[in-house]
Amino acid sequence: MKKLTSVALTVAISCISTSVLAERPDFSKTVAARADYDFSKNISAAEQPNNIQRVSTRHDFSKTLAATSDYNFSKNPYVEPVKHTHPSSQHDFSKTEALLDGSL
Repeated sequence: MKKLTSVALTVAISCISTSVLAERPDFSKTVAARADYDFSKNISAAEQPNNIQRVSTRHDFSKTLAATSDYNFSKNPYVEPVKHTHPSSQHDFSKTEALLDGSL
């Protein structure tokens, strides 16, 4: 138990010390940190165009090889369907020790 505590403390201290020693950005070197910077010239977020490209969850099948008129589906290899046998998740409680002992 003492070893586990020691290891846990060592890991915690090493994680904390690395974040403390990490280099922080120096914002004093940015353009906005200069005394003559005019914040009134900034464009408000509401006025900025929304150029975020949305990722579609739909796939464009018109660009696939199978969408061309030259594609021959009859040449696709035949795949044998897989039959899954799912074991029963039912448990026979009549065979449990608790029921046999009469403690239930």
